[in-house]
Order: sequence, then structure tokens, then C-alpha cells
Amino acid sequence: MIQGGLPAERVFHITNFADPARAVAADELHALRQRIGVLPEDWIMVTAGRLIDVKGHRYLVDALSRLPAEIDGQRLRLVVLGDGDLAAPLAEQARQAGVADRILWAGWQHDPAPWFHVADMVVFPSRDAETLGNVILEAWAYGKPLVASAFRGAREITRPGEDAWVVPCDDGAALAAGIEHVIRNPGLQRQMVANGLARIERDFSEAAVIAQYRALYAHLLDNR
Repeated sequence: MIQGGLPAERVFHITNFADPARAVAADELHALRQRIGVLPEDWIMVTAGRLIDVKGHRYLVDALSRLPAEIDGQRLRLVVLGDGDLAAPLAEQARQAGVADRILWAGWQHDPAPWFHVADMVVFPSRDAETLGNVILEAWAYGKPLVASAFRGAREITRPGEDAWVVPCDDGAALAAGIEHVIRNPGLQRQMVANGLARIERDFSEAAVIAQYRALYAHLLDNR
């Protein structure tokens, strides 16, 4: 907007706030794990988003094909939440890459909360044109380590190496390396989870965002 000619002193940027993590009963989570066949040794990666080009799913399928079936005794599985025009091409890509049996195409979910609870990691491989990307905030809110591509929204709000592990866009090899690095480093996982939860509370909670609006309105009233 500033580049388009609006005075910089009259442009203010306040994000949406993140919905808090929704508690899910233990028996519901147990039923979900049973239904999708989660084993104790599984490492569940969850990604969420419409199956369209900007979401970069093809790079995540490519990344999965570059990863071993197991890391440190944990069987890698990918759950994809979403539907869209690329559903069939992505499934065919997975089949040709030999990883179809490691991916669960869960479809569009009205309530993704149970899936985030059963996840061990959230992966968000969007391409550069993606804006904020609420999945980043959902990963933080649900206390999950996050691996994301460096799309414009991630560049704006993440702190790479602190609250997310960020890799180049459109790069399946880099995405695979990032996923493996985080899986092999439990200390890094704990650090990113703690920092992500702190970011939600400090910067993206309802109270924090409303406080920003109140401060803006006070500033505008003082400078009428």
C-alpha cells in the first residue's frame, strides 16, 4: 500500500488472532488413532490446506520420497488434511514415488483439532505467493514442532530456528533435510514448541491483538 502511494504514517498492520487450541477428549483421540492405524512407533506429520498449487504439496510428497521409511526407530507417516483439484495428481505422484502407503489423504476436515493433537509435527510447504498461512499459528497453538517453507507469510512471522524450522520454497530436498533434522533433535523440538506457544500468547492471542487495536485507536484519537 505504501508503494502504491499511501502515506506510511497512515498505514498500520495488525494480524488476525489465532484460535486457541481446542481440547479433545482422550477417548476421541484414541478412536482416531485406532481408525487410522497409528502405532506407538509412528511419527505423524500433519499438513493442512487446499490441494492447490500454491500450497506446495508436490514438494512435500517429493520430500517424503527422499526420507527413509524410519528415523531413529520411528515410522514416518504423512496425514494430508484438505481437498482440491490436485488430489488425483498428488496421489499419482505419491504412487510413482513409492510412498503412497505412507500417506493418508484425510480430505477436508470441518474440525482439524483432533488431527493436530495426534500430530508429532506440522509441515507447511507453501510456495512464495502464500500470505499468512494460519497453519503456522495452529502448529504453535497446538504445541507442535513446525517445519515450513520460506514463503512470504513465514518470512513475516516466524523466527527461523527458534519457533520454526524454515527451508527454501519449492525444494523437496531441503524440505526432507529440514524434517529429518527436526526429528533427530528432540531438544530443538522442545525449544520450538515452547517459543511457538509464547508467540501465540504474546503476539497472536485474542487479548494481544485487541490490545494492538486499542493502542492504535488511542494513538489516532490523540493525533486527530
